Amino acid sequence: MHLPKRARGLVLGFLMLVAGPATAVLITTPAQGAAASASLVRSSVGEIDRLTNVTTHPMMLRVRSAMLFKVVVAAKPVAPHRARVVRPAFVVPSGLSVSQAQVVADITAAAEHWGVSVSWMLQTANCESHYHWNSVNPSGPYIGVFQFLMSTFIANGGTAATIWDPAAQANIAAKMFAHGQSHEWSCA
Repeated sequence: MHLPKRARGLVLGFLMLVAGPATAVLITTPAQGAAASASLVRSSVGEIDRLTNVTTHPMMLRVRSAMLFKVVVAAKPVAPHRARVVRPAFVVPSGLSVSQAQVVADITAAAEHWGVSVSWMLQTANCESHYHWNSVNPSGPYIGVFQFLMSTFIANGGTAATIWDPAAQANIAAKMFAHGQSHEWSCA
């Protein structure tokens, strides 16, 4: 079989890496016995080459260190230093007061307008915020009845001024549900 020069070198190198130490143990004389195989681990590169009759070739993979096996002792894990994340503060509007009944009515109207299942939207809103217009999850921050990210809300037609409005959130959520974007909510 004719292989390119580089492939032959890689194949020979792999064979020597795998079979080299075993061959060295096998070709030692019986008088050397176990002492030779035990000392093989501590042998230098030149000694392994002499025992296996390997000629050095620039493309061959060879054992580079005198120690073939290294025992690694894991140190006690150190807790990583967590950088403090500063999130922009946002203010929940204080003058706005919306009852849960009004939120349910807004979601129902938006679902009917966009032709989406009312019960599906109500279940999603209940899961996300329990119909509280001022719900906030600071990890996003996710805001409002449908727990929108500000960027998602604006990208779908909302404004920063209307993100707290449950009717606006219901309308945008219903539009997203109607356009197959319900995967944006883990509760949907």
